[in-house]
Amino acid sequence: MQPSPRNLYILHFEYDRKSTNAGDGSMKAKWLLSFALVLAFMSLIISCANAEDLSNPTTVKVGVWLINVEKVDLAANSYRLDFYLWFKFNSSEISADKVKEFEFINGAPTRDKINETEGYLEYRIRGDFIKTFDFTRYPFETHELIVVLEHKNLDISQLSFEEDPTSDVDPLVNVAGWEMGNFETHVAEHAYSEEAYSQFVFGVTLKRPFLSAFIKSVLPITVITTISLLTFFISPQNFSQRIGLGVTTLMSATAFHLSLLSGIPPTGYLTLADRIMLCVYAIFLYNLSASVYIMKLVDAKKMEEASKFNKKALITLPILIAVLIMAQLII
Repeated sequence: MQPSPRNLYILHFEYDRKSTNAGDGSMKAKWLLSFALVLAFMSLIISCANAEDLSNPTTVKVGVWLINVEKVDLAANSYRLDFYLWFKFNSSEISADKVKEFEFINGAPTRDKINETEGYLEYRIRGDFIKTFDFTRYPFETHELIVVLEHKNLDISQLSFEEDPTSDVDPLVNVAGWEMGNFETHVAEHAYSEEAYSQFVFGVTLKRPFLSAFIKSVLPITVITTISLLTFFISPQNFSQRIGLGVTTLMSATAFHLSLLSGIPPTGYLTLADRIMLCVYAIFLYNLSASVYIMKLVDAKKMEEASKFNKKALITLPILIAVLIMAQLII
């Protein structure tokens, strides 16, 4: 049976409709694929831009001019400084308001803004800063007074400090009782868990004048110890005077030791002053021990033996002092 012309028309229409629908679906798929590719390409561009920003943080140049070291408090591990601080930056890369958000890590001084222009900020800073001093070589120690600052919010991927080579110390700076040493600035990186921040650090070195420290700290105890050793030139029969002189000078040495350490905070290690005093105490122990033994010989009526022992003890004394000095040099 042959199909009618109407049926042929319907079959042809249905075929065309299905072909058209299939074509529309294919076009939609192509448009979706193209849209996804565009999104991926834009994401790649943004990622590259962000990576470039991270690899090139904004640079801010920092400088300092130290005006005065007003106070050094060794007992409190603190010092008071007065200085000018300035920032130089590109205002098209970072705003002045952002630069102002810096903080001092080891202090909370007052800050007075004295100049603000495009790309430039300047402050006068004055206040106390804290650092744990090293007293290993006290009273001949050297201390570095440092100041550390960093930005509050911008990490090292966003902001990096740079030293200004014009930073320096005012020629009129003078610290009573100390000699001024080197002045240095540098930039460091400080990590907090997974974040790192750029730090600007500057510091000045103070050291004690050797002659002054020797006269004030070593000479008095040397004189006290020498006086105590005069007991070896006292006759063995006068043993009471010998022991009295030794005990009196020992008490003076102890009081001097306590006075010497009163200017520094308690430490968990021995300072040079402590080691010197240990040697002094060893000499005092030797002196008093010899005096007590001589007293026993005198009480036993062994005067000749007491005189011989006194001479031997006097000869042995320089050897003991040399051994103690060698021990200090080795330690």
